[in-house]
Amino acid sequence: MNGQLLVFAGSLAGVLFLVLVAKYLGLGSDARIADEAEARELADNALCGFSASEIVLASGGKGALLRDGQGRIMLLAPHGAQFAGRLLDRDTAVSRDGTCLTLTLSDRTFPPVSMDFGPEAEAWERRITAPEG
Repeated sequence: MNGQLLVFAGSLAGVLFLVLVAKYLGLGSDARIADEAEARELADNALCGFSASEIVLASGGKGALLRDGQGRIMLLAPHGAQFAGRLLDRDTAVSRDGTCLTLTLSDRTFPPVSMDFGPEAEAWERRITAPEG
């Protein structure tokens, strides 16, 4: 009986240790963008030299759209506990339902993303669908 109790206690301690390690590493938490400064930094990390002149954050910091001086638009979307950045191209499909935009990128390895951009959703839909030039 004492042996079984010792094994149980050791197993419990091991599980608690793994939970603490996962919490320390930020595993299992939702990725959030705190503010425009963080969005700029994430965009520059995703594409060196990307300097956003316009930014809209999704509700709750769940993502962002950024446009630079060259008119390029980048999507920052959660990818696990971090964010992935992708430049949108003319093959990006966008649809709007009220304040929510759904983006389907030409990069088929990147799943469709739906985010609430509030009252700025319509303006960003127009920016994304505007012809280049």
